[in-house]
Amino acid sequence: MTRLIEHALDLRPGELRRGVPLFAYLFLVIASYLVGRVARDSLFLSRFQAVQLPYVNIATALAVGVVIAVYIRVGRRASLRNLLFGSLLLFASNCVLFWLLARFYPVSWLYPVIYVWVGIFGVLAPTQAWTLSNYVLTIREARRIFGLVAGGAIAGGIFAGLFSKVVAKAFGTESLLLGMAVFLSACLPLVAVIWRQHQEAVANTEPTEALTEHGPQSLLESMGLVFSSSYLRAIAGLIWVSSFVTAVIGWQFVATAKEFIPAKDQLAVFLGDFTFYAGILALIMQLLVTSRLLRRFGIGLVLFTLPLALLAASAYMLAAGTLFSAVLLKGSDWVLRLSVDKSTVELLYLPLPSRVKLQVKWFIDTVIWRMGDGFAGVLVLLLATYLGLTARQLSWFAVLLVSGWIAVVLVARQQYVVALKDSINEHRFDVEHAAAPVLDRSTAELLAANLSASDPKEILYALSLFEVEGQRAAYPAIRGLLTHPAPEVRQKAIGILSASTDKSLVPDVKRLLKDPELSVRTAALLYMTHHEPIDPLAVIEGLGDFDDFSVRSAVVSFLAGPGETQDLDTAGKILEGMVNQEEAGGERARLEAARLLGELPDRFDPLLSKLLTDPDTQVVREAIVSVGKLHKRRLVPDLLDCLARPELAAGTVQALSSFGDSIVGTLRDHLGDPAVPIEVRQQVTVILANMGTQLACDALVEHLLVADSRLRLRTVSALNTLHRLHPKLIAPIRFWRGGRPCSGAMNRWPVHCRKR
Repeated sequence: MTRLIEHALDLRPGELRRGVPLFAYLFLVIASYLVGRVARDSLFLSRFQAVQLPYVNIATALAVGVVIAVYIRVGRRASLRNLLFGSLLLFASNCVLFWLLARFYPVSWLYPVIYVWVGIFGVLAPTQAWTLSNYVLTIREARRIFGLVAGGAIAGGIFAGLFSKVVAKAFGTESLLLGMAVFLSACLPLVAVIWRQHQEAVANTEPTEALTEHGPQSLLESMGLVFSSSYLRAIAGLIWVSSFVTAVIGWQFVATAKEFIPAKDQLAVFLGDFTFYAGILALIMQLLVTSRLLRRFGIGLVLFTLPLALLAASAYMLAAGTLFSAVLLKGSDWVLRLSVDKSTVELLYLPLPSRVKLQVKWFIDTVIWRMGDGFAGVLVLLLATYLGLTARQLSWFAVLLVSGWIAVVLVARQQYVVALKDSINEHRFDVEHAAAPVLDRSTAELLAANLSASDPKEILYALSLFEVEGQRAAYPAIRGLLTHPAPEVRQKAIGILSASTDKSLVPDVKRLLKDPELSVRTAALLYMTHHEPIDPLAVIEGLGDFDDFSVRSAVVSFLAGPGETQDLDTAGKILEGMVNQEEAGGERARLEAARLLGELPDRFDPLLSKLLTDPDTQVVREAIVSVGKLHKRRLVPDLLDCLARPELAAGTVQALSSFGDSIVGTLRDHLGDPAVPIEVRQQVTVILANMGTQLACDALVEHLLVADSRLRLRTVSALNTLHRLHPKLIAPIRFWRGGRPCSGAMNRWPVHCRKR
């Protein structure tokens, strides 16, 4: 059953076991937050008027800014594991405390506190869940497992609606707070399981000690990045104005619901019903509509979907003013935001380098979003509280705000196209870190334009970008490359088209079984084994121009593929024979095995380790590439040994640089070990410079004053490279003057050698 589920979800063996706890964790966190929203709205409105809601909305926005700043400081001193456990215990204990007070000592000040607390919880808890997912999964694992994990958020929203309705009706609204405590307590063992699985996955390696590439480093730094770029300002403006409009619409919905349903528990039941059905509709939209809209119309038009829908719903609210019109208005926002709009906004981050995206996205999604809530609170406070406008009359201003939203969308759309073109032309498009659910029409057309370039290297680069979305690989422009004069382009096109579910290409690829280039014939044979339920030996019968290694690689691919025919043990035995082949033609078999291992399930470490010591240089090069693709940290010592061979150094440096902070500890040890050849230690400085992270910078600084002058010079050069490429990194360097440290020289860039 597990194998069938993994096959259906396009997961590799063992990934379902790692994905389910993450799914459950996010499920419980989102369920807790949405149950808390139902409870806070119902409890607050049982004691206060709807016109007083803006006060707590403003207070929430201010509190979030303070809490985020404190959280960043604490996060830089505490490990991620302790931070998660501490936060969950604090949140759960707060829920129990709020339940006791609401049930037995219902003082008036309690309900605004609960309202603000739920707002803070809604910012931190989901962010922590995604942070943990990013931390414990490699990039390749994340691209496969994140779909399953994201499903936990949608499922949690649906469950929260049903739970709120049932519990509020049976036990009262206050009991929802106790339910939140139960959910958050259940998260504690899940975090323990997730962390233990992560520790098992990185056994015998140096794990990342601090959260560096997965979360915020500085509030001011993130703010500076956002406001230094016109494109990031456009994204921030879009998020801000959408948050502004959403908050105003949210107030209209709650105020109208309170007007028609004054009883506390009945209001909680109504809000639970709304959450339940809106969640189901959002799930349907996400599964059936979102991808089709993006592929057909592109991001430029789909960005208008939500504001135009809200414009129409606001006009109807203005005309009718009924509870149904308020439900339609808020429902349009909820359903479209969680499906179409969320996926479209995610595409806006596609042209950004991964380092920039990681630094600014959290800031935009938390601080900028809550700023919109705060400004909306000020507007509602002015119009509803002081001027006495009703929820229905507020639709006039909602229409004006949505019109401004549409204007911001026009700017963001133009900026997106420019940024995407620059990113593709300068080869800054980060395929590995791309989290976009689909390639929208605009992006696909820009990439397709590069497929007609005269330089095969440009075509190969564009083809690699289409790998972001495998099932969309049958783009018409890629099909035309099957007849391209460059064999490497034909081979790459076949490999990408193999990820598509379109079987209409089988006749075209079958003709390439007689291609004059052996690598193309092999790729075509592998394609046939993926798309035709046949034994590859039957395909090549009568085609005597296949070398033995081509036959065996096709059989291995056939047996290693997911499904009923998967037999990894047999595939491993065939691969072992290819790796150990020494007779004539053996180097071609070993070369194909080295290339193939990077595409197969992660089960063949000993074979890769053997290939890294192969006498044929080209075989070792391909093995290095495969280790880099799989991010095999257990093989990092073998890769470091390859640094001593000049002909392998460049490829090894590139592969090791892709591992990121997870191997900084190992690199630090090599850099400071006098027994390691000086040539290897010099290459380690290049790897650390390529990583461009704070941990890499710290490792270089630790060895700035090594005795060997050659290594010292390379370390200084690496630090200056870091400064040039990543000027925001902090270099904790203390220079000495007269035998005493000169504190005024701390963090001075660029680095110059001075006497200590």
